[in-house]
Amino acid sequence: MQQLCQKHSQLSNLLKRVALTLLIVAVGECVYGQFKNNDWYISPKISFADYSNKNDWNGYSIQKVPPISLSVEKGVTDYLSAGALLGISRDKYVNDTLSSNVHRYSEFAFGGVANLHFAGWIEKWSNYNIFLGDWDFYAGLSVLMNWEGAKETDVWNAELQKYESNNSSDFSFSVRPLIGVRYFVNDNFCMLLEVGEGNMGLVTTGITFRIPSHYY
Repeated sequence: MQQLCQKHSQLSNLLKRVALTLLIVAVGECVYGQFKNNDWYISPKISFADYSNKNDWNGYSIQKVPPISLSVEKGVTDYLSAGALLGISRDKYVNDTLSSNVHRYSEFAFGGVANLHFAGWIEKWSNYNIFLGDWDFYAGLSVLMNWEGAKETDVWNAELQKYESNNSSDFSFSVRPLIGVRYFVNDNFCMLLEVGEGNMGLVTTGITFRIPSHYY
């Protein structure tokens, strides 16, 4: 009877080890479910920021195109993606009394992006004791060219006592950081949140569509 109990205990331990091994294998197969080499990632985004003129717009009707952008990335390795970003924003302020007094501010950005993805590293480093499932954590850099424009019509110049119209533009080239997190609702669709100046605004949200490599 004692030998039977010992055999039963040994069999139970063996089954537990097999189950644990299968779990580790399954986790290993899912490690790159968050991000994978050779797949394409297309992300429409919207930023919560206002880079327009900070004047007091009391008495003006305001029309805004918030900072919106589109990034396209491809997995270069199992931990690195690279691609491009395109974004715009536009504000328009029309004086409620003098309709010809209009202020327009716009921004256009274009450049390259590169992100390091940490979920797979974290899981491997912890020997899969930490399982991040459908989460993708990443940090990266954007190399952006920015064009900012301002067009002001019938602006009162108190010193010259007359109305003036002004146009101005500015170009800048910058390297900007960001950190982000994605949650995959299913294998090929996820929501994202990013913080940093690597986008059109400091705080950015959006969605991502993944195109797996076996589709092309």
